[in-house]
Amino acid sequence: MLYHSVNFTTTEQLSIRDRGLAFGDGIFTTAQIVAGQVQHLGQHIKRLQQGCLRLGIEEVNWASVEAELNKAANSVALSLNKATLKVIITAGNSSRGYSRVGIKQANIIVTVSAFPEHYIDWQNKGISLGVSSVKLGHNPVLAGLKHLNRLEQVLVRNELDTLDVDEVVVTDIADNIIECNTANIFWLKDDIWYTPSLSMAGVSGIIREQVINVLAQDGHQVAVVDAKVDVLKQSDAIFICNSLLTIAPVKEFVGKAFSMEPIKAIQKRMQKEFE
Repeated sequence: MLYHSVNFTTTEQLSIRDRGLAFGDGIFTTAQIVAGQVQHLGQHIKRLQQGCLRLGIEEVNWASVEAELNKAANSVALSLNKATLKVIITAGNSSRGYSRVGIKQANIIVTVSAFPEHYIDWQNKGISLGVSSVKLGHNPVLAGLKHLNRLEQVLVRNELDTLDVDEVVVTDIADNIIECNTANIFWLKDDIWYTPSLSMAGVSGIIREQVINVLAQDGHQVAVVDAKVDVLKQSDAIFICNSLLTIAPVKEFVGKAFSMEPIKAIQKRMQKEFE
């Protein structure tokens, strides 16, 4: 760990009464640091604010949060060009039981760690993609949120670690495509870009939203749909995206090779969003 703080104090210690630990009662976001700057800082702050609003987490000093994120990013400015920032906000500390009555403040946990260097290879050379047997449940109350309840994703990762692919497509209990283990997904068919609906499950990523906007601005048709895995096999191109990876083309899906050419223009266009 390159940097770590809890409630704006340099420490790795957290109360055993923390509700994030006890119940997964909180939200988080992961951002890319480049040259000491948090990429898309405003959007990450907005995501945290919206998550806290939906979960009813109060008593967050947002000016202090933003200052801490800038401090964390600046701490590695001289040593690393790229790094990974993670921000966790839990509902705070409480006594035993689900009730939040009596909580005085939320807990803010900030860490900086190394950038995953294999992502550079993924961006340039593409990835192999499989399909997970783990199905996501439906929960419209939490759908779209990057909340702390990540057991489904842990189970997907456990399976992925046994497979000879880089990532996996994850579906829900209705067999609709939702996302990948750590990324959102897009596919191209007949000049239309598609991405899954996240109304019942999944995480609405910051880069996903940017890609939708950029594609639309550039005159591409984008459709948010419910779709089965078979549509991927019939598509013309596929890519995945998240805040650290930005965009990585899929070169192979369940044994079928895919062209990465349609993705290159989008990668270049998205790169401008980071400049």
